[in-house]
Amino acid sequence: MTMTVKPVQTPWFQPKSKGQLFAVVGVLLAVIVGAWIYGLAYIRRIAAAAPPPVIQKSRNLLEERKYDEAVGLLLPVIQDIERTRGPEDTSLVKHCDLLAAVYEAMKKYPEAEPMWRKSYDIRRKNLGADHPESMGSGDKLAMCLIEQGKFPEAETLLKKSLGHREAYFGADHEGIILQLSHLAELYLAQKKYAEAEAYAGRAVKIGRNKIGLMPPSMPEAQHRLGAALAGLEKYDDAILNYDAALKFKVRLLPEAPHIPPKPGQISHGDFSDLCKEFCVVLRKAGKEKAAKEIEAKVEEVSKPKE
Repeated sequence: MTMTVKPVQTPWFQPKSKGQLFAVVGVLLAVIVGAWIYGLAYIRRIAAAAPPPVIQKSRNLLEERKYDEAVGLLLPVIQDIERTRGPEDTSLVKHCDLLAAVYEAMKKYPEAEPMWRKSYDIRRKNLGADHPESMGSGDKLAMCLIEQGKFPEAETLLKKSLGHREAYFGADHEGIILQLSHLAELYLAQKKYAEAEAYAGRAVKIGRNKIGLMPPSMPEAQHRLGAALAGLEKYDDAILNYDAALKFKVRLLPEAPHIPPKPGQISHGDFSDLCKEFCVVLRKAGKEKAAKEIEAKVEEVSKPKE
């Protein structure tokens, strides 16, 4: 009996010639090199997106209200970057933004202004005057100018920002509520209550017409509208807006007065100031009882939890 031996088939993945072998090796090397290059680029992107150690440490110090330490950490770094890389180096932006925020937390607005201005100028040069980041820097600079009574320049910056966002979002979009509130604050600082009412009223109207969750900027718009109406002695309408703002903001408090607020929260001190402002309006409206009730609630939420 003759046995038939079947030929052994070569696996499909095994090269059948030297040419195929070289081709397979070449493809594998290309894949390895490509993965290596992509991996390095990915690591660089992650590293670039991560805040520098000085930035992160300074943020922590700001949250812990260790303002002098944060200034002592940031200022030498900014000076070193300016000396070694130049006064318009883009890495200055984050450092200047954070140092300006620290100065503002210390109520040192004259020191904060040049930091906001430097960030604004660098962003405009590198990103363009109409870039959202440039506009955001301009808004922060404007709010710092308001604190110093430099109203004309602040007005120019804020109106430019509002016009840019109206063109992008539309005149009735929630994306312009914050800018309308900023302009209302500008006019409140000048006791121009009718102008403040117009901007804050428009912001509140946009927020009320929105379907779904209340925009995060809505309570601030209600606060500004309440202040404008109180300035015009329209106390009943002012009270309604103050009350609505307080009911929302009380939910944004940290668990205890000694805990620094996280992003999106407000401090117990700022909340207390708002309540005192509301109580003044209530008393002007002849509502002494309501004012005392607000004061009692503020005292209650300000007590340390046992």
